[in-house]
Amino acid sequence: MTSPTAQRTFTHRRVLRLTADAYEQAVNLLAREVTNRIGPIEAIIGIANGGVPLSHSLAGRLDARVLRVDAQHNPTDTIYTQATGHVTLDLRPLTTVLRDTRLVGNVLLVDDICGTGATIDALYPRLIPYLWAGSVVHTAVLCRNTGADYNPHLWIWDTDDWVHFPWEAPLPGTTPVEDLAVPDTAQHR
Repeated sequence: MTSPTAQRTFTHRRVLRLTADAYEQAVNLLAREVTNRIGPIEAIIGIANGGVPLSHSLAGRLDARVLRVDAQHNPTDTIYTQATGHVTLDLRPLTTVLRDTRLVGNVLLVDDICGTGATIDALYPRLIPYLWAGSVVHTAVLCRNTGADYNPHLWIWDTDDWVHFPWEAPLPGTTPVEDLAVPDTAQHR
């Protein structure tokens, strides 16, 4: 559970860039860790926007179906914007697909970054009606901001500045950039 005062950490030294190659390596690493630590996954739920590309990339490697939920808690996409702490959720993309069914087994909830953990905290209880008894929701993200109170089950990088992902618009040319190097192992709780 995140604290209501949790804030993302930004050192304002550079933007951390996840290149397309590093992204593919990170997805392979997450898929391997999911297989080894969690086991088979029935469904991967991508939190839009950033979790959707990750959900599709992982689904191909884990042979799992992809579902989606929409969430927003950033007032803008401008770099260094703090989250509001208020999360708006739209489960219609998920509930329309599931209708009167429930998910069985392991479910993987993914996002590009865990800034504070507020989105995962807000979403988790809303998923319970769509799970069978005994189903388990696991969480995985590419990045976890060092200001986050929440630790996902799996993540690749701890970050202390703004992160730019391959699917985002190009950065302004004057922004100092540092490419993220892929570690040998994922981090886990």
